[in-house]
Amino acid sequence: MSPRHLVDILKDQRGVALPLAMLALIVMTMLIIGFSVLSASEPNIANNQMRVAQARAIAEAGMERAIWALNNPLDVNGIPSPLVLAPPPYDGSQLISVSVGGTNIGGFRVTVTNGAAANERNITVDGWVPNDTATNRAKQRITVTVQQFRFLNPPSGLSVRGEIGAGGHSNIDSRSDTSCGNKQGTWSAGITSISGSATIYGADGNNTANQATDALTNVPDAAFNPFTYSNDELNALKAYAKAHGTYYQGTVAFNSSNTIPNGIVYVDTVSGNNIDAGGAGTTPISDFASVDIHGNAPADPSGIFSGWLVVAGSLSISGNFQMHGSIYALNDLTYTGTGTGQIDGAIISQNVRDTSATTIDTNTGGNASIIFNCSYAKFGGGQVPQTFGIKAGTYREVSG
Repeated sequence: MSPRHLVDILKDQRGVALPLAMLALIVMTMLIIGFSVLSASEPNIANNQMRVAQARAIAEAGMERAIWALNNPLDVNGIPSPLVLAPPPYDGSQLISVSVGGTNIGGFRVTVTNGAAANERNITVDGWVPNDTATNRAKQRITVTVQQFRFLNPPSGLSVRGEIGAGGHSNIDSRSDTSCGNKQGTWSAGITSISGSATIYGADGNNTANQATDALTNVPDAAFNPFTYSNDELNALKAYAKAHGTYYQGTVAFNSSNTIPNGIVYVDTVSGNNIDAGGAGTTPISDFASVDIHGNAPADPSGIFSGWLVVAGSLSISGNFQMHGSIYALNDLTYTGTGTGQIDGAIISQNVRDTSATTIDTNTGGNASIIFNCSYAKFGGGQVPQTFGIKAGTYREVSG
């Protein structure tokens, strides 16, 4: 065979279409088989996804059921408070069926236990579809911690982690309400100076003012810890105030031009960070909130502010201010009242920057009057909910 003939053979493309067609046919056949397999499994995948979604929804229903039961302790189907052992079905012993349109779609088991703090509860819910015994079943678990706004139940009408100066015609009285226990008039980590015609009464069984049993002084610092909010609790109060339009920051003046609304009012630091969350002394005083209340400040037509006032810094009250509720100031407090101004409830001042042993940190001068009232202090004149809500950062979904 001549070289030229060999080159002609190699250049000849006749017959190449057949192998190419066969190759394309093989590829298409493989694709068809693959798509057929996928289409056959697609209903199972979709059904499994639906079951998982249903199990999650059922678990959420169980969580809501548990929260309802915690918030209705006196109901026959509620969870008693304080909690020792949750009654059935909140001990995980029963599968609670869930139906839609009369058709059962699954059920849940829910377990409620005490949390790390007295005002916390842990909830674990397993949602099942179609039930927890079927061979082909879907499971979704939800775990969450719920918490209740903790009433600090202070030991006195005015509790100060520092010194107290009571002067003028001020009056602090804890005699009229002992429903939360017998309270002192004042509690202080330092001395309590009484001048002028100021009077301090505790529920000590007598009507003589300004006795050692009325104004308890030099209380150990650690004794104030139970009457202190943690950062988690402050964050919960802050979140509630943000959700209800009662959150403020930095320097705030409440007066007739900028009235204070009822509810949980939270005045935060300038930065919005909790004081000393990074360690003692880490927050500069320039970041502290500064609140001034004077001149017809309550927004309520009654002229009375009802609620809780939390100040991440210092608070100054002057004038004819009337209040039903609690004040919690992380730093110092000055209260100089006039006229018929009066605070019914309780006040706590934490003095996180109490730097001087001789400085009067809290002054209740003038015609200021603080009357301890347990109900007002606890419920803020009916404006503070005592219900359980989800603690931020604790909601978890666990696939089964």
